[in-house]
This record gives sequence, structure tokens and C-alpha cells, in this order.
Amino acid sequence: MINNSKIKYIPVILAVCSCLWGCDRSTDEEKELADFSDSMSEFSAAIRDADTKINSLDTTDKNSADELLNILDGLDAEFAKLAEIPIPEQYIGIESLADQASENMSMAVSYYHSAYEAEVFNESEADVAYQYYGRAMQRVEYIGYILTGDEIPEDENVTVYEEDNDSRIIDKWLNDDDDEEEGNSEGSVVE
Repeated sequence: MINNSKIKYIPVILAVCSCLWGCDRSTDEEKELADFSDSMSEFSAAIRDADTKINSLDTTDKNSADELLNILDGLDAEFAKLAEIPIPEQYIGIESLADQASENMSMAVSYYHSAYEAEVFNESEADVAYQYYGRAMQRVEYIGYILTGDEIPEDENVTVYEEDNDSRIIDKWLNDDDDEEEGNSEGSVVE
């Protein structure tokens, strides 16, 4: 026989369990966002570092081409890491952009190697490499627009789909006060 006084506590126990489960979920979501933020910060730092190194190359030095290729190889590895970063659900549109950026950077680096490692510098392959490089960097720019909540400029290569999102990541990064109200904002998916 079940004691009626114990039955009264079941709803309370279930409520407490669901609150604890909800808190764990929130903590997991916050950890996922923090890990994502750290990964994106590392990626941004790697791009800035590569940019600084490329811009400081002495083009009159015969070893500068080898140095450029080494920097580009490192950049290609960073883009490959970008494509592997776990993306929080509200920023899932970044996933395809990261994959595209990595693919384009790999193609750029491959063409740069072909151009510079040929017996005679191959200008047409360097031009193709630069086009792929530009595409990769454009995707990174779009990722930045999504993360900051800015409007993505439309062109013939971009289709923007809007969908509801619980909050922008930049707000979560900057907001240390959990008591503030979080409103809905729009997230973008770019293809």
C-alpha cells in the first residue's frame, strides 16, 4: 500500500528534478558557447598573425616565396580547424560557411604552391589561387557578420535566410548578468 503523504511529494520532486535538469542544460549550452567563443578567438588571432607575417615579408628576398608558402600552409591548417569547430545550434549557418572557407583556402594554397614551385613562376595559377583565397576570406567575413548580428550584404553568390534565434552570441559573450532579460533576435543562415 502507498502512503498518501509520500504521493504529495512526487510533484515537488519532479519539479526540482526538472529544474536541475534545466540548469544542467543551461550550463552545457553556456559551456558550448564559451568553447565556441574561445575557438573563434583563436582562429581570429591566427588570421591576424598570418596577415602580419605576410605583410612583413621582404619580397626582394629569394626565400620569401618559401616563407609565404609556409605561412599559407599554416593558414590552411587553421581553416581546417575552423571547419571542425562544434557550432552551437543558434549559429548552425556558420557550419557551411566554415566548410566552404576551408575548401576554398585549401584550393588557394594548392594553387599557390603550383605557382611558386614551378620552374618559372606561373602567374595564371597565382591568379586562380588569389580568387580562392578571396572566397575563403569572404566566408570568414560572413561568419563575422553572423556573430555580430550585422546584416550580410547580398550579392550573386549569397542567399540569406532569416530564422528566429534565442539570442545573439555577442550578447552572451558580453553579458555577465544572468538576470537580464533575453529577447529573441534573428539569426542568419548563408548559403
